[in-house]
Amino acid sequence: MESRKLSLIGIGIILVSAILVGYLVARPGMFAQKKEAPIFWGEEIAVQNKSVTVVGQKAAVRVAKVVGTQKMAKTVPTSQPKVLPIFPPSISYSVLPEYPVSALQEGLAGTTVLSIYVGLQGRPERIEVKSSSGVSELDKAATLAVSKWQFSPAMQGGTAIASRFEVPVKFTLVN
Repeated sequence: MESRKLSLIGIGIILVSAILVGYLVARPGMFAQKKEAPIFWGEEIAVQNKSVTVVGQKAAVRVAKVVGTQKMAKTVPTSQPKVLPIFPPSISYSVLPEYPVSALQEGLAGTTVLSIYVGLQGRPERIEVKSSSGVSELDKAATLAVSKWQFSPAMQGGTAIASRFEVPVKFTLVN
């Protein structure tokens, strides 16, 4: 009776082990590291106010212009070994941010750093504020403009890959 009990326990252990091994073999990627999208840095976008006559809540002229760009580091190295070189995404169409009138009236300025997840088709699929300017209106203006951008996606071995593209948008006031 006792040996029969032991053999049933042994068979149960073997069955459970076989099921567990079969499950793990069927899902080989279960323990693999999650592949992160490579991260690239864009050029800084500088937005300055123009001489504006503010009448009530409306501005008399367009209140923002791009005054120049400043080169930033091109890529941020990833922790994954690269088999083929990865070419960064490039901006193929962009909309310039508008300096919010409310921020102009209050004399607010700052730099917003946006992290853009660029999909395989080159569209910004997710936009996150990586570093806030401290002024929500400026963050929203930068995010709204970047949401309309179009990219040529990052490429690896002739194949489009998803990536992250980070860009600082600097809002400054000029007297």
